[in-house]
Amino acid sequence: MKIELGKILKPQGIKGELKVLPISLPEYLKSVELVEVDGKEAKILSCSLRDGFAYVMLDICKDRDTAETLRDKIIKADKDNLPDLADGQFFYEDLIGCKVYFEDGEFVGEIVDIENYGSADIFVIKNGLTIINCPYVGEVFTNIDTKLKRITANKKDFEGVTKYED
Repeated sequence: MKIELGKILKPQGIKGELKVLPISLPEYLKSVELVEVDGKEAKILSCSLRDGFAYVMLDICKDRDTAETLRDKIIKADKDNLPDLADGQFFYEDLIGCKVYFEDGEFVGEIVDIENYGSADIFVIKNGLTIINCPYVGEVFTNIDTKLKRITANKKDFEGVTKYED
């Protein structure tokens, strides 16, 4: 499984360096050697982290013109090549498709997307035509089992922070 590590924003300088917005943990860009960009395998030659961005040199990108062709492309890596996550951390790809239930067994919906606007990840949960946006904060989610694709939520906390869209 490929994990999205970052989105290439633009060339940085004239030697092919790329300014990248991290999608997952920024350190992952520093911890892997081989990645995929636009369907091509690439080797990370260098990576530095500054001000919330990663500055990456790839072996397939030797100049500004080549870097320009990679604008808005996603850098991905094999999940197996990434360091283990800490407790309570999950890959978005593992959460998508999980079914959410309240502690009493009531079905809430299925996670269809995860968004982030800066302060917290937002689980986009769909149940029929209803869309529920719930931030991954506090004690809302009491159990997450990505192997069983099942998440348990505290109903009171969940309803206190969610936004429903019909």
